[in-house]
Amino acid sequence: MKSVTLIVRQTRINKIFPNGFHLLLEDNSSVLDAIRVADEEIRNKVKKFPVEKCKSLLHMVYHSREDRFYKQVAVQAYTASNPFINLRENPRMPLPNQVTIILVPEGGCTTDWEEPAE
Repeated sequence: MKSVTLIVRQTRINKIFPNGFHLLLEDNSSVLDAIRVADEEIRNKVKKFPVEKCKSLLHMVYHSREDRFYKQVAVQAYTASNPFINLRENPRMPLPNQVTIILVPEGGCTTDWEEPAE
């Protein structure tokens, strides 16, 4: 098992989970697995996903048919020994233990905006 901290910089989600998500995941888990587990925690706490037009956090940030994050989504990850882990380019890579992931679903500095796919 590995320890993962997922911080989501989105106002409505932060109101429900102000300290982010502290997750225990299987050793081969990826950022996508971490987001899925966070979605389970969100569903357990609220009946409906708190962001309009989105079914879940994964739906909000990840284009499943094209197997990539949406252009406006910022993804940062780091550990004490590695200040930059590129999860955007390889979202299925196994996460290192004690990684912190910062997910910004609606990054403000992008000009290309994509709506979540159905």
